[in-house]
Amino acid sequence: MEQKTASLQTARLLRKHRFNEPTTSYYDADGVFRTVSASDACNWNSPTYDKSPRKKAYSSPPLSVAHQWLREKKRFDVLVDRDYLFGKVGKYFAKIIRLKDGAISETGQYRSFEKALEQGIVKALRTM
Repeated sequence: MEQKTASLQTARLLRKHRFNEPTTSYYDADGVFRTVSASDACNWNSPTYDKSPRKKAYSSPPLSVAHQWLREKKRFDVLVDRDYLFGKVGKYFAKIIRLKDGAISETGQYRSFEKALEQGIVKALRTM
């Protein structure tokens, strides 16, 4: 099963909030998605890639890695659930819980689990 990676918008927000885990995929300065082999994984958000605008890169981690980082480092939990109405399965939505004070917010509804998870991560990053 292939893991879904973060979009360019999410990668930019992760960089802004100091995501610094090594990844094998990234977006270059032009917004083009690129991957490297597992042995060449590095932190694309490091200052090494900030020296010139042309070299700027944004780490694009798998959503599971971004979710784990958000929970462990920034103390936000993103829970994805489905609506059930009159015995019928509905769309996915994400519930964002700020662990330090228990504040809860939700995203809209999405057709896929991955889209709901990514929107939950984006909403958590925007509320920091």
